Amino acid sequence: MTPELNTLAAAGCRFVRLARGEKRPLGAAWQTKATNDLEVVAGWIERDRSNVGLLLGPASGVIDVEFDTPGGREQLAALGLLDIPTPTWRSARGEHRLFRWADWLPAAAVVHVDELEVRIGGRAAQSVLPPSRHPSGSVYEWIVRPGDVPVSAFPVCVLEGLPCVA
Repeated sequence: MTPELNTLAAAGCRFVRLARGEKRPLGAAWQTKATNDLEVVAGWIERDRSNVGLLLGPASGVIDVEFDTPGGREQLAALGLLDIPTPTWRSARGEHRLFRWADWLPAAAVVHVDELEVRIGGRAAQSVLPPSRHPSGSVYEWIVRPGDVPVSAFPVCVLEGLPCVA
């Protein structure tokens, strides 16, 4: 078990079992089977070599802001989100940033703001976490580890497409 998953579990996050080398959750109603039992999650990773996803939304208290294109990174910079320290990881195509879930967020799984994807989890949504393996074969890696910085509040300005003041 990684220290990062320990930190997230201690903060109340719940995890989802994903197919080995895939982004797909296993089983029907997978979101209802999310767990913060680290022994169970360790079995997925170590014994079964399954990927692990982070359940997003009120059940875990976090959302994920991600981008897959250079334009998405530029948009994050223009909105000021690159200046907000929060746990961040790299996937095969881009980066993911965790923010705290808030009651005012829309009840949607995902909202697109130009080139950004805001995974809210108001309905079933999850994001693949390190140390999972992308279908391309690359490994998800932490850039800013949970435990090094707290999960930051999500600024409303992002959903409005306006620059945020840190």
